[in-house]
Amino acid sequence: MTKPESSVISGAFDLLAKSTEISLGEYTEILRQQAEIERHIMQHVSKFSTVLHGAFSRKTIVSPLPGSIVDMLIIFREDDIKEALPSRLSAKLQEVLTEDYPDTYSTKSPTTFIVPAKDIKFKIRPAYAVANDEYMLPDETFDGWVKYNIGSYNDIFVKENIRHKGQLIEVIRMIKTWNRVSGNVFNGYFLELMITDVLSSCEITSYAEAIRDIFKAAFSQAAFTQHDPANQEFPVDGLNKLDDIMIAMHLIKNCYHLANEAVSYERDGDTTKALANWNKLFPQAFPKPVDMLVGKARRSGIKGADALRMMLNKKQ
Repeated sequence: MTKPESSVISGAFDLLAKSTEISLGEYTEILRQQAEIERHIMQHVSKFSTVLHGAFSRKTIVSPLPGSIVDMLIIFREDDIKEALPSRLSAKLQEVLTEDYPDTYSTKSPTTFIVPAKDIKFKIRPAYAVANDEYMLPDETFDGWVKYNIGSYNDIFVKENIRHKGQLIEVIRMIKTWNRVSGNVFNGYFLELMITDVLSSCEITSYAEAIRDIFKAAFSQAAFTQHDPANQEFPVDGLNKLDDIMIAMHLIKNCYHLANEAVSYERDGDTTKALANWNKLFPQAFPKPVDMLVGKARRSGIKGADALRMMLNKKQ
């Protein structure tokens, strides 16, 4: 069953999905900040390059950009660093970038650090290339190098997104937006892996039902880690802070009940109550009635005075 075009709820989710997609200006700003970081490193190191991967390469990074994390590898020549300890190399990189980015800070991994550049946070790791999409990255458990294929999950994601007719990417961005307005309790990459897995055995018939099913699955998975397809030895934690497990469980439980109620309300024809629940789930993000009217006018090709008249009539 396909979602009806006339549905107010599906129209609202279409607008929400569109609002989470980064604009050309935001995309350009990420590349500009990447170039700035390269320029600062170049003052100390001449032979290197950078690669942006993760959510940026999959276009699952969420708009607006403030708070977004962009994964960046600093790529060196193999002969220059393969004998070096990753911890020392990472510490030197962090020291270099802290000169120009004083808010740079370490993560729980000693070889990964965050560089805040304007409204964007770059998650940086040193690496060297060994093949297409395959790099040697710092190991998570000991001070050495380990293979990491940045294209592994991308391949899975692309196939699943095609199977879902382009809707998987939108569901992922919407759930990541929910995570953002809920306090960023969950790891964004974990959410992507979990959502892809949950929806791998079904079709997306409506955004509302897909999101409800994801919340239901998350209740049993959020406390655990997933294995990174790029390297099965790399754990992907579900929570940004392990101490937040009770907060996360309570949040997921409440959100599942709200989503389940909203789906039931919509099925019973009570659009007002359904919209109220979705607004509770996506505070400050879910489209308002005026946004939905504007969206409806655009889809119908109504412009100018006719669009304004349509909005005024609706208010009356």
